[in-house]
Amino acid sequence: MNAAIDIEKLRRHERRKSFVWVKRNWGVYVMLLPALACTFVFSYMPMPGLMVAFQKSNPFAKYDIISMLTKNEWVGLFHIRKILSNTFITRSIGNTLYLSVLSLVIGFPAPVILAFLLNEIKSMGFKRTVQTVSYLPYFLSWISVIGLALNLYSMYGSINDLRIMFARWMGWEEPKRLLFMGMQSFFVPNYMILSVWKGVGWGTIIYLAAITSIDPQLYEAAVMDGAGKLRQTWHISLPGIMPTAMILLIFQLGGLFVSNFELVYGLQNAFIDFEVISTIVFKMGIGQGDYGLATAVGFMQGIIAFSLTFGANWLSKKITGLGIW
Repeated sequence: MNAAIDIEKLRRHERRKSFVWVKRNWGVYVMLLPALACTFVFSYMPMPGLMVAFQKSNPFAKYDIISMLTKNEWVGLFHIRKILSNTFITRSIGNTLYLSVLSLVIGFPAPVILAFLLNEIKSMGFKRTVQTVSYLPYFLSWISVIGLALNLYSMYGSINDLRIMFARWMGWEEPKRLLFMGMQSFFVPNYMILSVWKGVGWGTIIYLAAITSIDPQLYEAAVMDGAGKLRQTWHISLPGIMPTAMILLIFQLGGLFVSNFELVYGLQNAFIDFEVISTIVFKMGIGQGDYGLATAVGFMQGIIAFSLTFGANWLSKKITGLGIW
């Protein structure tokens, strides 16, 4: 009985502490309101539209709540079965997974490695210059990045000019100018180059902040024990950033079936045959008016993303004890 009373008192004390903390930091919660409003409007209000995935596609049908519940024709899992039997859609799902796995293998470690390298630089001026130059591309829109790529890789762009200048300098036969953006084999490497170039600097900031939070006395003790830079990185820096890395990894694993629509769509042209889930949804839904099939693809994508995020979080908590909830 006394134990139950003590537990209840502890709970009341914790609730009182939480209320005091919220009251003291009310400004922080006010600043969160716009983000919460945007999340509600753009993520939760469209949820009833998922019913379109189980209804007959009709570009002239009404898509208000009443019409979707009472007037539009229900077809059950027809669109889901159509997705699984359509080789064009299944190929786009495979392409999405392929790009996501490459981004995970190449793009995820890149900011970690750059953060470790920057952390070892002693010159603050050089370090800040590299940081600024590396994260500035993050603030460019994807259409701007695509525009830069078009200029660099064009027939008479800088890349072709450098190839010809290098061949002349070496005394080789002058190579032909190549249309890089029209080469199917160059599409995936180009996608990875632009993705890493744009995002590596911003990710580095996150990991540098995690590294600076590590107790410097750990490094001093490691030096006294004779540990070199590699051992310090492996035994101190890497475990120190592990909580941050695991959270970011969980989010990235949850997005395995989500691709960069702006970049893929912007790099497509008459010579490139490479579709992903997001471009299929856009072309079928907006271009062809097949709202039911496009919504079904997006619905399945969301279900898989949620399952992957949940599974990755569960696995992370089992192995490392770290998770997002």
